[in-house]
Amino acid sequence: MANSRRRFRFSLQTKVLIVVLGFLVLLPAVTLWIVNDHIQQQMEDEALRTLTTAEAVFLKSLDNRGRNFLTHYGSVVEEKRFKITADLAVTGERAEPKTMNGLLSNVLEDSPEDHAAILFFDARNELIAGRRRASSIDIERFAQAAAAVTRKALAGDPATGVVGLDGNAYHVISVPVAAPTSGPLTGALTVAIHLNEATLKELKLPRTEILLVIDNRVAVSTVPGIELPDSLLRQAAPPSDPTEAAPVQSVRRVIMAGEHFMARAGDIDAAGPGRQGIHYVMFSSYEQRLQALAQTRRELVGLSVAAILVSALVVSWFVRRATRPLRALRDSAEAVGRGDFSRRIERFSNDEYGDLAVAFNQMTTNLQTSRTELERAMQTVKATQEQLIQSEKLSAVGQFVAGVAHELNNPLTAVIGFSELLQSMESNEKIRGHLDRIAKSAHRCHKIVHSLLSFARQEAPERKLVALHTVIEEVLEIMAYDLRTSNVTVVKEFAPTVPPIMADPHHLQQVFVNILGNARQAIEPFQREGRIVVRTSTENGWVKIEFQDNGPGIRPEHLARIFDPFFTTKPAGKGTGLGLSLSYGLIQEHGGRISARSELGQGAAFTIELPVASASAATQTIRRSGTPWPFAPSGGPTGKSILVIDDEEWILDLARELLQGDGHAVETASSGQRALELLSRQKFDVLVSDWKMPGLNGIRLYEHLVATHPESAKRMFFMTGDVVSDTFQAFLQQHNLTCLSKPFAISEFRSAVNRMFKAGK
Repeated sequence: MANSRRRFRFSLQTKVLIVVLGFLVLLPAVTLWIVNDHIQQQMEDEALRTLTTAEAVFLKSLDNRGRNFLTHYGSVVEEKRFKITADLAVTGERAEPKTMNGLLSNVLEDSPEDHAAILFFDARNELIAGRRRASSIDIERFAQAAAAVTRKALAGDPATGVVGLDGNAYHVISVPVAAPTSGPLTGALTVAIHLNEATLKELKLPRTEILLVIDNRVAVSTVPGIELPDSLLRQAAPPSDPTEAAPVQSVRRVIMAGEHFMARAGDIDAAGPGRQGIHYVMFSSYEQRLQALAQTRRELVGLSVAAILVSALVVSWFVRRATRPLRALRDSAEAVGRGDFSRRIERFSNDEYGDLAVAFNQMTTNLQTSRTELERAMQTVKATQEQLIQSEKLSAVGQFVAGVAHELNNPLTAVIGFSELLQSMESNEKIRGHLDRIAKSAHRCHKIVHSLLSFARQEAPERKLVALHTVIEEVLEIMAYDLRTSNVTVVKEFAPTVPPIMADPHHLQQVFVNILGNARQAIEPFQREGRIVVRTSTENGWVKIEFQDNGPGIRPEHLARIFDPFFTTKPAGKGTGLGLSLSYGLIQEHGGRISARSELGQGAAFTIELPVASASAATQTIRRSGTPWPFAPSGGPTGKSILVIDDEEWILDLARELLQGDGHAVETASSGQRALELLSRQKFDVLVSDWKMPGLNGIRLYEHLVATHPESAKRMFFMTGDVVSDTFQAFLQQHNLTCLSKPFAISEFRSAVNRMFKAGK
């Protein structure tokens, strides 16, 4: 397969020639096609305008010819002799038409040769007399063919029309005849004028031809001997069904006797289109223009072929000359690929090829150095990869700790609640002291859990009003064990009052943890007893936080790079070099500043400056966050009915003990479904529910109550150990509900219940 591909491999010269020749052929071809199409379209448009003008002129000339005949024969019937003869022919006792026939013969003899027949009809459209010039005309049949025109004249209006009879076309003129004394209408004089070739030549425009079609046959033509195609005859013919519409006129390209024409068919029947009259086909030859266009095409093709051949020779010579340096470069590149870095290329010229030769020589000079640097960089990448893997492991551990911390909240609730409950029942001071230690230890665990959950949260950055000292205390609570086991003492030198700042507390926690963690790791191998001072102060609208340690300090050459990504002085696996870089970016996003100072052997100090929150921002934050749960005093009304819903049995036991001790009637349910069963039988003053339960959880229970027991839904509040869930927080905000976070003290639980009593009044 490889040999096959190599056998059909094309050189660069061949590829360039194929592409160039392809464009050289394509460009003239497209140009010729566009020009040919444009010229041909212009020819057709010109033919259409010519035929349209010729048609209008023909029809107008035919109409003017008819008007002239109407004027002539109108004067004939106005002669007194003609009126008297017509009156006698109609009113005579025998209605003798001989006199009228003689008069009609005289009129016909005085008319031109193309006047074929003349007829006189009475007022009832009955033929009284008629004379013809040629024996080929049947008077009776002609009277029937011209009946439509005659009826218009008998109605009092002179009329003209065109009819076909026995393959001949006739221009019919009919004028009304009145009585001698301008009395009632006596009859009508109808004249048939033959439409012959000479007449059509008078009616058409120069450089156009016209045919008259009767019964799908050419009756008369200005170009004898031309036969129309059947398709054009069908277009000019009337429909066989009188109820059908006449064919639509259109311009068509027609080839007759090897010559190209533009043809247009139409109806010239004034007595009713497509019924009794004849039809015309008007056409114009554009063969001469087509031949001129073909000659132009041949000339353009010849010039294009000559230009392509010349261009191919020029391009072939140029490509051969241009690829010669490339072949030399290929040979040198193959040598370098085999490891021969001593190869050099002679500079061919002072153009791009010469620059390429210089660049190639420089490349071979630097290639060995680059290879060494690449190997060193690969070692760095491997170390960085190991650090990133370690960072990913720490991230996974953080997520796991967050889940475990949530699970600890429920048992911590029981520990705090039952220890406080036992304290209130125990009179032995020693035992009360032990219980107090249990409660305080549980509260400490709660603070650690809360801090871990807060630090482990992964959420979109959110700026809000932050109490700086609170954030620092939470970080110190998280790191208390590591600092204590490393013999590092934290000294807090907090300012008495520090104004709030607009910040993301989780981002600040991440920054503080990075700085404290770095300080602890630096102190541990250097000092037996370490010391970190955390100072806060306010100056000119800025809040300043300083972390100062008594570690070994930072070397001057390292101090300028400590905020660079992946820069670290720790051994592989001990750090990623990203902590301070991320901290620098987070502080910059808050509009703040972070800096470091150090003296070797005298420790290091990191200073963070953050802007104080403006008054408007603080007001908006307060409005957005709302007011906290205002706990009522522990005392409250008694004798109320309360339903507690939780899947943890000891939480139910604790709630029952507390509330029954306060004199309330307490029912418990270990699931949402069990709660619905109790609610179907009894009405409760207060409902307390955990939201995270198997089966019907708290949210679905509340939504069910809103639909079925809206009053019970108004008396419901929640308690949960999952303070991280964004879903539950959004649910609380949407329905304006309150929630008691686990673990909670007895006083907090009693206050929450008492508040619901007051809200339900």
